[in-house]
Amino acid sequence: MKVGIGYSNGEDACVAGQQAAKAAMAQASFGNPDLVLAFCSGRLDHQEFYRGLRLILGPEVNIFGGSAIGVITNSQLSYQGFPAAVAVLKFEDNYCQMAVASGLFNSPFNAGEQLAAALPNMPDASLLLLLYDSIKFAGSEHIAPVMNPSAPLLRGLEMNLSSKVPVAGAGLLGDQGFAHTQQFCGKSIAQQSATALVFGGNLTSYIGVMHGCQPLSTQRYTVTGIFGQYLYTLDGKPAVGVIDQAFGSSNWRQRSPVSKLCLGIPATDSTSHASENDYSNRLISGILPNDEGLILFEPDMHEGMQIQLMCRSPALSRVSARTSTETLLQQIKQDGKQPFFALYMDCAGRVAQFDDNDRHKAGQEDAVEVQNLLNSARIPLLGFYCGVEIAPHAGKSRGLDWSGVLIVFTR
Repeated sequence: MKVGIGYSNGEDACVAGQQAAKAAMAQASFGNPDLVLAFCSGRLDHQEFYRGLRLILGPEVNIFGGSAIGVITNSQLSYQGFPAAVAVLKFEDNYCQMAVASGLFNSPFNAGEQLAAALPNMPDASLLLLLYDSIKFAGSEHIAPVMNPSAPLLRGLEMNLSSKVPVAGAGLLGDQGFAHTQQFCGKSIAQQSATALVFGGNLTSYIGVMHGCQPLSTQRYTVTGIFGQYLYTLDGKPAVGVIDQAFGSSNWRQRSPVSKLCLGIPATDSTSHASENDYSNRLISGILPNDEGLILFEPDMHEGMQIQLMCRSPALSRVSARTSTETLLQQIKQDGKQPFFALYMDCAGRVAQFDDNDRHKAGQEDAVEVQNLLNSARIPLLGFYCGVEIAPHAGKSRGLDWSGVLIVFTR
């Protein structure tokens, strides 16, 4: 596989699409790409951006991707203005099978089944890249957004795949206001969709997960009152009050989404020596009126589930990104593989402008650590900021929040 990466940041969406595509093709050492991955700011007109891509890339190549809060390349890390990035890919001794499912808002499980049914059997499959629209119903000033859950989508997909394959990907998000997202689905643009790209042939993928949250304490709480994404009680007590008491104040409520805390779903029963890797974190989107409960980003908790309160740490995020990327690159070298492309999906909450800590400035994001290490290794990079990150974690592929997922493609 050969790769070219392009970037643009302009308000004219059609021109932005052309600029990003031209830059990608200028970097590429081939003519016609076999696959295009493209992500653009939710502020851009996606139809016009897509039209700009087609003007440069032609009508035949499949284009996948869609809305993003920001993008990351080897030379850019941008979530201001109208950022967009494109990767053009040329297959050599590897290939990709693609599938699209509609009606995500009706049943994520059925959408997963649709994807599995549309994919052929691939015994040599190395990775399934899953993208979907995070937003089911957009939010407003007084109404919380409703999210498409990742868990039933993954369950419907994995239960019906003809062969086992690692699943990684993202739930797309176009802005911090949780507006509707759009996806590039091969030859069209759609909403409320899920797409799957399965890579096979002479290709091995390495997946790293970067966290950045640590337990506030060893105490675990039992979910006792929940409906969908609305969490009302923990241990039979109002959830907001429980967190106030544990945190020592109500300051954590000052921002929506909540930037100081999140909820951690433990991967093991042990509470001793737990590390950041032992949790799947869940973002708190906001607080219900009259402090009635919490609004969760992922509606996948249930009564009886054990959770812990997690404290966000930008410094830990950077350390985690650096050590995870270093470990991944060392493993690739040890295995004698040749890396040729990296895809990084980073939680939108990990941008500097979202952090309350004045010391966390632009240029100090965790993605910079990933960017620097991949540049040193001369690996082409395409990344984007998203709502939900998906990766194998604690024995199965699952949706994550406050995380980064790095995929390095090798031969």
